[in-house]
Amino acid sequence: MPNLAAVLKAEISRLSRRALRPLYVPIKKDVAALKRALAEQKRLVARLAKDNARLVADLNTRLAAPPSISEKDLQGARISPRLIKSQRARLGLSRVAFGKLLGVSGPAVLAWEGGRSKPRAAAKAALVAIRKLGKREARQRLAALAGSNGNGKAPARGPRKGRKATGRTPAKR
Repeated sequence: MPNLAAVLKAEISRLSRRALRPLYVPIKKDVAALKRALAEQKRLVARLAKDNARLVADLNTRLAAPPSISEKDLQGARISPRLIKSQRARLGLSRVAFGKLLGVSGPAVLAWEGGRSKPRAAAKAALVAIRKLGKREARQRLAALAGSNGNGKAPARGPRKGRKATGRTPAKR
C-alpha cells in the first residue's frame, strides 16, 4: 500500500500549483515582455552612444580645422603687433595657447607682439579668421586641438615661476 503521507503531499502540491497558475502566468508573460523591452532599450542606448561618439568626433574635427577666410578679407587685413596683443588679451589666452590656436609656437607670437617679425601667409590668414571668435569658441577649439574630452575648457596651466604649487607667493627674503 502506498504511503498515505506521500500521496497527500503530492495531491496538495498539485492543487496548489493549479490554484496559483492563473496568478503567475500573466506575471511570467509580463516579465518576458519587460525583458524584451529592456533588450530593445539596451540596443537603442548602444546605438545612440555610437552616434554621439561619431558626432563628437566630427565636431572636434571641425573645431580643430583652421577657420576659413576669403582672399578678399585676407588682402585687406592689417596686422600689427598691438593688434595681435589685443586679440590675444581679448580671448584671454596665453602666448602658447594663442600660438596653438594659430598653428605656431609661443615664441613666434612673442616675436610678432614685439614687432621683431611678421606672421607668414598661413598665420596671417589664421589671425584674420580668429578675429571672429569669442572666448568660448576659442577655448573649445583649443580643447579640440589638445584632444581633450570636449568639456570646452582650455588645458590648465602649471604654476608660474617663483610660485609654489600651492598657489602661495614665495616668502620675502
